[in-house]
Amino acid sequence: MRLDLGTFPVREARFGSRTRWADGLLEIDREAVLDLARSDPNLQRVDVELARPGESVRIWPVRDVVEPRIKVDGPGVAYPGTVGRDVRTVGRGRTHRLAGVGVVEVSNVPWHTAGGDYVELFVDMRGPWAELLPQAKLQNVCLVVEPDPGLDVDEQNYAVHNATLTVSDLLARAVADLEPPQLDVYELPPVTSDLPGVVYIQCIHSPQAMSGSLKTFCVGVYGLTQLAPPWPLHPNEVLDGAISGPYRTAFATSWTVVNNPIVLDLYRRHNVDLDFRGVLAFKTEWTTQREKDLMAAQAAKMAKLMGASGAIVSWDAGGNEFLEVIGTVRECEREGIRTVLITSEDNPEGGAATLLQPLPEADAVVSTGYFTSALLELGQLPAMDRVIGSPVRRVRRQAGAILIDQEGQPTSGPLDPPWRYDDHYGFNRLSIFAY
Repeated sequence: MRLDLGTFPVREARFGSRTRWADGLLEIDREAVLDLARSDPNLQRVDVELARPGESVRIWPVRDVVEPRIKVDGPGVAYPGTVGRDVRTVGRGRTHRLAGVGVVEVSNVPWHTAGGDYVELFVDMRGPWAELLPQAKLQNVCLVVEPDPGLDVDEQNYAVHNATLTVSDLLARAVADLEPPQLDVYELPPVTSDLPGVVYIQCIHSPQAMSGSLKTFCVGVYGLTQLAPPWPLHPNEVLDGAISGPYRTAFATSWTVVNNPIVLDLYRRHNVDLDFRGVLAFKTEWTTQREKDLMAAQAAKMAKLMGASGAIVSWDAGGNEFLEVIGTVRECEREGIRTVLITSEDNPEGGAATLLQPLPEADAVVSTGYFTSALLELGQLPAMDRVIGSPVRRVRRQAGAILIDQEGQPTSGPLDPPWRYDDHYGFNRLSIFAY
């Protein structure tokens, strides 16, 4: 399977008379974007604004960030399956991307109405919070969308995310017929020497158990968010957006998944010091210990069948999901697969284990820092001159097990950072190694 990925770097984005890319400048026809998004009668409010790195801008609240990508050759579409898009297998042919751009989904719509998952992420374009977020380095095209509140929550989610992907497609079409200044080829040729086979097990949250719905919007595999056995994927499928969608933190967005540094680094090292055998997408938050143990054993079995002698495991959620994640590390080690866990850490106060359930098999761990932003000691984030999105807070902030009602709080003023930091893939400098 071969994927040619064409990169068009964007150093500046601005509104203009038409949508086009030239020499690092992305010009956007604002009225065309608005007309396209407003064509959906299920949306009550649609607006689009630009946010650039270094500006005194806060984007509130952020549900997802999407990098504009378009298939120009080969089957399927970028970000397949989600909101009814084509589900054909991707990862082949040619895809073009606008690097340095994010289409930001700005909306107060919750993932579901069962409680426990709150849309509270925001992005500052300068200041201490911006320094920690890769999305703050992007030219952000912010799509502010609020659907008809009379719709079912699943229909609201569909309308909001469909608008985001529609605008992303519109921007990406500007480079569909251009020759990219950078063209990278991704394929996994047979190794030429005796190198260890390595798989990447990407554990991603399923909201099914919490929401009680098979359709709840969240990070999905080919658009499916429900619980399912591990999916074997070619890494090219990940680069084409087969895993996409958001989940509560800046490091669980469509943008971070397609730019996952673990996948990209394993690709760079293929046929150099390892044999990259593929990706297992593992849906987490199973409801019984028996289910968790079963899924962990199945993931280890699949890794073994893929020829792995080594594995990297990452995850994107917290709480009981750690049990099947750490169980996967245990089962891989029992199969003779040397396994590295990439994880954030819980609060060590009170003598609690920072890895929730330490195991002797978990003897190679990469920490990406603390799970909660309070431990980063950022203090209150400074006020911003401009807010894109909601001028007042409409959600509650969760601090541990306590829900603090802060509805009506101005979002332009000083704010605490979102309580979840949680760098899932090692984007930032906070990572440390523990052996």
